[in-house]
Amino acid sequence: MTAALVRRKGKGILAKALSSTSPFINTSAFSMSTSKCIRHQSSLSISSPSLMILRNQSASASCTRESSDMVEVDYDWLKQSRPMRIHARAIHPPNGNASAGGTESISSGVSKIIHFQRHGQGVHNEIYDQWVQQTGRRPDLHDMDPKNNPLLLPNVLDAPLTDKGVGQCVEQRAAIARRLNNVELIISSPLVRCLQTAHYTFEDLLPYNANASRGDVKWIVHDGIREELGTLLCNKRGPFSQTKELFPMVDYTHLSHHDEHDEMWYNYVANNSNEDGMPRRETIEGMSHRAFDFFVNFLMKRPEKEIVVVGHSHFFLAMTKAVLSFDEIDDSFISPVFGQAEVRSMELVLMEQ
Repeated sequence: MTAALVRRKGKGILAKALSSTSPFINTSAFSMSTSKCIRHQSSLSISSPSLMILRNQSASASCTRESSDMVEVDYDWLKQSRPMRIHARAIHPPNGNASAGGTESISSGVSKIIHFQRHGQGVHNEIYDQWVQQTGRRPDLHDMDPKNNPLLLPNVLDAPLTDKGVGQCVEQRAAIARRLNNVELIISSPLVRCLQTAHYTFEDLLPYNANASRGDVKWIVHDGIREELGTLLCNKRGPFSQTKELFPMVDYTHLSHHDEHDEMWYNYVANNSNEDGMPRRETIEGMSHRAFDFFVNFLMKRPEKEIVVVGHSHFFLAMTKAVLSFDEIDDSFISPVFGQAEVRSMELVLMEQ
C-alpha cells in the first residue's frame, strides 16, 4: 500500500493566491510522495524540541481578536444544560501515564486518555500572517469580500501544511509522540492539514510503515471534529476521491457524508444563511454541540482507552470552553488557543449530571 502527502510551497503564496481565480484546488499544486513510509523530504533545520509544549507562541500571530473575545465568555450554563457532563483532567507533560477505565458503565463514569493535537501551520495560516505583515492590520474574517478576507481566497480551499507545518509535526514526533506507547486509535478531521499532521507526527504508528513500532493502531476520520463551517474556504473539504487517494489507509466509514464535494458544508450553508443569502460562520456554541455529540455518542463509546484526536484551533477552543469541565482550573488548557501542532493530553470522564 502506498500513500502520498499534500505539499505546497510557501514562497510568494499571498501574491499567488490574490491572482488566482479558480474556485477549485489545482491538482498540479500537489506534490506526491509514494514512499511506503511517510517521510519528511524538505531540508528544514529542526531545533531541539521541548518535552512539554503548553503554550506555542507561533500561534499568536494567527489568532484573531474574536478568538480572544471568545475565551472570555462563560459557557458553564451550556454545560449545565446537557444531560451528561464531561470532566477533564490535564496531564502534564503530555503522556499516557494515567489510569483510564474505558469499560466502566455510564453511571460510574467512562474514563479515557485523549491526546489532542492541533494541525501544524497550514497554507491559510501563512497567508493570514503575510496579510497582517503587509497591511499592518488583521483581516475581518466576517467580511465576505476576498480582497479584505484572505481566507476566502480559492487557494486556501482545504489548505495543506506548509514546510514549516511539516517541521512542527516532525518536532512533536520526537518530543511527544514517541513517548505515547499505549495509543490504540488515531482520529483525524477529514481536512487535509489534519490528516498530514497525524501522518507526520505519528509516523511510527502507520500500519504500512515497515519500521512502525506497532501495526495495530486504528486510523479513523470523523466529521465531528472538523473546523468551523460556513464561510472560510480553508475549512471546506476538497474532493473526497482525492483525499482517499492521498490517505488510503484511513477508515472513512464514520464520515457523515461520502460525497465528492462536501455535502456537510453545503447543508450547513443552506440552513445557516442570512436573509440576503450570505452564509453565517459557525459559532462557538454551535461547534460545542457538534463536539458534545462527538464525545458522548462516538468517542466515549469506543472500546479503546487511549486515543489521539487531531483537529483545529476553533474547534478545540469550543471544546475546552463550552464542553469540557476542568475539575481544577488549568489556564494553559482553557484560555489560550492551541498552538500549531501542539499536543495536550487529558483524562476525560463522562458522568451523568
